[in-house]
Amino acid sequence: MHDRPRLVRDLIGAREVWVWAVLIVAVAFWANILRGTSPGDLPGLDSMIARVLENGAFDVFAWALVFARITRVSEAGPASWLQIWTTFLVGAIALSPVRLATDVGLVILGGLLIRDRRALPAGRQVGLVLLALAFEHLWTSSLLAPLHVLVGRVDARISACLFYLLNTEAAVRANVVENIGANFGISIWSGCASSFPLAGVSLAFLVFVVYLDQPLRRRHLLWLCVSFIGSILLTEIRLMLMATSEASYLWWHDGRGASVYAVAALALAVVFPILATRNPGTAKARPGNLHVA
Repeated sequence: MHDRPRLVRDLIGAREVWVWAVLIVAVAFWANILRGTSPGDLPGLDSMIARVLENGAFDVFAWALVFARITRVSEAGPASWLQIWTTFLVGAIALSPVRLATDVGLVILGGLLIRDRRALPAGRQVGLVLLALAFEHLWTSSLLAPLHVLVGRVDARISACLFYLLNTEAAVRANVVENIGANFGISIWSGCASSFPLAGVSLAFLVFVVYLDQPLRRRHLLWLCVSFIGSILLTEIRLMLMATSEASYLWWHDGRGASVYAVAALALAVVFPILATRNPGTAKARPGNLHVA
């Protein structure tokens, strides 16, 4: 009778438990995205693909990175009872079709992977990515929409300052910036606020560093702050351009300008991690940088 509990643990490997736990949360994560139809949006393959793409390329990249390393998260051996019951708990949480429930599952798994003594470096990296996914998921949820609306008031004032630099008169009321000369104004709500993309910028930065197998250092945090500044400035310029006229608003908000903004934001999200992860010693060692005394 004393060997029976150990027999159950020997039959369940730690790696297998982590794989199943992450798979359960991943299914819940993407199910919430595919479930997020707007009124009148008919279900179909095209709409599902559109929602996946709209959720962000780096979300897809992050999950691909997680599953590429999930078999190397822990040392070989039997799973602990904590890991086994955590998998059951995550499975129970994933049954709830609520976006916040998925975030709770991501936080539980990410935190345990980081704190697990038997976790390998790949396991701790997966834990960091899961926590970043939870943060990005929560940051863009309706729960934090009031925070982004408050930031939108600051964005309106910054847009007015940009108009002032261009010798254009502008007025600000709460989160509304109005171009006096063109008699046109816009309201800056949560999805357009400069704070809204920052969680995605953080995820992109972390995924890039993890992909290169580099440990997080202080200089990475400095570059992450620079990446935030670049994202905020890009958003402020777009908001100012949208407030220029109705035609400009339609182009930057619903037309090709929205794609231009998305490509520019993606480029910034890639450039800064590249600069942060470059090896200064490599550049010095290149033949082109050698000097003859």
